[in-house]
Amino acid sequence: MSFLTNHYVLSFIKFAILATLGEVIANSMRNKKLTIPHSIGYRMLIWGLLGVWIAFMMGIFAEAMGAKLAKSSSTILHTKLAFAFLTSLVMNTSFGPVFMVLHKHTDTYLDLRYETKGAKVSIKDICSRIDYFAYGKNVLWGTIPTFWLPAHTVTFLLPGEFRVIFAALLSICLGILLSLKSK
Repeated sequence: MSFLTNHYVLSFIKFAILATLGEVIANSMRNKKLTIPHSIGYRMLIWGLLGVWIAFMMGIFAEAMGAKLAKSSSTILHTKLAFAFLTSLVMNTSFGPVFMVLHKHTDTYLDLRYETKGAKVSIKDICSRIDYFAYGKNVLWGTIPTFWLPAHTVTFLLPGEFRVIFAALLSICLGILLSLKSK
């Protein structure tokens, strides 16, 4: 297997480019002009690493749900839709919140480093800056049930080789939706 055909390398590249593009589009729509976020190189690196984690976890959740449903005697649980919905539900209620809070921490870290012109930033600084109530309201009760649960249900209806690229494209969609919502 060559380096450029490795599933995780490709996941890194897809998310580094597409999810960062989602941030550029969202910022540009919000500001009504092309706006490149600060620390773009670090954002691409972080998105790439998050993309590897996402690809890994999507594989784990799909395999585990497939194995679990295969043991069921219920015929409805043997449908593609049941597999897709339940995989999305379990992933978005366990991995999703952890992933999203980590991503919020990395964004906040970059923002603080930028604002303080590279000064040292502590975990306490990051946590003090984050509004965890807003996180709960907007992420746990907002985007997870209304966007990510249905979007990942569609994702898990796709053949495995298309899931990661579709998930990366969803980052662009969410960025656009959130920028429209903030207007």
